[in-house]
Amino acid sequence: MTKSDLPNLVQTNPQNSRRFARNLDWNLLRTFYEIVNAGGLSEAARKLSRGQPSISMALHRLEDHMDTILCRRGPSGFALTVDGELLFGKCERMFGIASEIPSALADASNEIRGRIRLQLISNLVDESIDLAISRFHQEHPNVEIFVTVSTWDVVQRSVMRNEVEIGVSPVTLRTPGLSYEVLFRETYKPYCGRPHPLYGVVLKRPEELSEYSFVLTGADEPESQIRFRQRYGLGKHLAGLSEHLEEARRLAVLGVGLCFLPETFVSREVQEGNLHSVLVPGDEPMSDIFVISNPEAPPHLARDRMLSLLRETYQPTSN
Repeated sequence: MTKSDLPNLVQTNPQNSRRFARNLDWNLLRTFYEIVNAGGLSEAARKLSRGQPSISMALHRLEDHMDTILCRRGPSGFALTVDGELLFGKCERMFGIASEIPSALADASNEIRGRIRLQLISNLVDESIDLAISRFHQEHPNVEIFVTVSTWDVVQRSVMRNEVEIGVSPVTLRTPGLSYEVLFRETYKPYCGRPHPLYGVVLKRPEELSEYSFVLTGADEPESQIRFRQRYGLGKHLAGLSEHLEEARRLAVLGVGLCFLPETFVSREVQEGNLHSVLVPGDEPMSDIFVISNPEAPPHLARDRMLSLLRETYQPTSN
């Protein structure tokens, strides 16, 4: 380490650097890393299931140990200082290396062991994913399969940072350096529930829906769906909002408003008569769902096999 690598407390003398590392509570670095990723102390406390005072105290202890201020908190929000940015970069590298240890140990043997981490957007319904995971588990029962759910932008960031091996999500903006392969295509249609005045009605032109209120799905709404709504003036009247598809579906079933939902996701509700598609089949918005991986990530046998199985289930679509 050099003086430019860490804040003021650490000197270029090797003995001082070793003493610094020996005396440091490494859990403080993890807490700091989570604070920055969460964008503030309150959200970090929620994600770590800890009280905000303990999070704040940990940050103060780290700043005392570093002999510097790492972030500013005030009415304008949470922001890192120059030293905070520098330390966060070091933490990212440290946690990236730490996350590779289980896979590195597992890949050292001929048998695929250890764990594989997948991150998906919520409520993906397609047999391609289920088939690949099922086959992988049958072939490699000693591998732990960790699945988490997040928004499309977090999925990409997690793959780029090697926090997960594989991501599955739609993509609005691609991250340079990542690999994107189409897995399947989702079709979105506007639905309503039994209490809605359009239940049982099928309209021919999308613009006929412009006078009705909609339930919107927030940050994970596909770009193609946003363009479709804007083209026909849909969603100008807001009846509800939820970034969780289950809750958006609930509002639609209750007749709160029209809602664009993935066709496969609501197939059961349609069959049972709880939801009704209000437009004739035609120019519905569609969204490609991608398998996202990092070609520059360290070798990982389990990841490579899972990618291979996912590729075998691809449903080719024209882009």
